[in-house]
Amino acid sequence: MNLRNVILDALKTINEDLQCEALEHISEQTPLFEVLDSLGTLDLILELESSLQNELGRYIAVANEQSMNCKETPFKTIVTLEAYLAQRIEYESH
Repeated sequence: MNLRNVILDALKTINEDLQCEALEHISEQTPLFEVLDSLGTLDLILELESSLQNELGRYIAVANEQSMNCKETPFKTIVTLEAYLAQRIEYESH
């Protein structure tokens, strides 16, 4: 499974409703936490959880206290989100 593609697909899906121009031209360093408002972040979390469940056949919790910390959020960029999701999948696998 390619986590980067899962993230990009999730962003594309939520942007169908959001119509956020910044998400149409996203790069690895696009500041997701600045581009998405709280509802957009929630939509992304739900879409990621759904996509991961479809890919892995089990539920992976994306949101937790650490992920919602503004200073340390993994939602800063695609790169930080990808690393965080890999960590969550590894954690949930044990």
